[in-house]
Formats: sequence, C-alpha cells, structure tokens
Amino acid sequence: MATFLKNINMVARSATQFREEQLSKVCDLKGYQAKYILNVCSNPGISQDALAKLMFVNKSNVARQIAALEESGYVERRQGEDKRVSLVFPTDKATAIIPVIHDINAKWREVITEGFTEEEKSVLLSLTDRLYGNAVKYMEEQID
Repeated sequence: MATFLKNINMVARSATQFREEQLSKVCDLKGYQAKYILNVCSNPGISQDALAKLMFVNKSNVARQIAALEESGYVERRQGEDKRVSLVFPTDKATAIIPVIHDINAKWREVITEGFTEEEKSVLLSLTDRLYGNAVKYMEEQID
C-alpha cells in the first residue's frame, strides 16, 4: 500500500508542476494557486476558515495564499458581518482565468490517462471518487 500512496502523491505533485508550467505561459499564477481560484470562484464570499476546511489545508496556508492572490488582483477580501471573519470574493481577473485552468486540467487528465481505455478511465474515476469520499468522511470526523 505504501507504493500506492506514493504514486498518488507523485501524481498530485506532478499535476501542480504541470499547472505551473502551463499557467506561466499565460499569467502570473502558481500551479498550487489554481485550486484556490477554482474554489473561490465556485464559492464567492466564502470565509477563509471554510476555504481551509474545503481544501483540507490549515488556516495559515489559506491566509498566506489569499493574501498573495489579493496582491495579484485575483481575489478581494471583505469583512463579514462578524468583523473577525474575512470573506473572499473572486475578481474579474480570477473569473477570466477559470476557462484556462479548466483547459490545463483537461490536458493533464489526457497526459496521465494516455493509453487507458474508456472503461479503465471510468473505473479509475469510480475508485478515486470512493477514495475522495473516504478522505472527506475522515476529515469531517476530525472536525467534529
């Protein structure tokens, strides 16, 4: 099983590097920042705490990345009704880059599933959906 987990980790790291290489051709985003943009655009007005839970990262990482994205003009933070809460909203610059990120992610899927049959892709999706579901269940139990 250790090799299995190592493989998943290496695919994830490679995906980040691929996104970074592709994004560097068209904008100033880093590969790992694409996930933040996708999540903020899908959840405008999300709190930084909720974003941390959604992405399974710690709050300090979210604060750092949101600050960097705000400085680059991709997001803006606004105070919530509770003045201690920062809400994150995408800017037009973030919204405009979404199709590019989706295209890059589609290219990556093609790269890593090269030589797979449609049936194998379907099985892979089903199995990874189950893995993700188990991970979400675990993380939710940790929060409770």
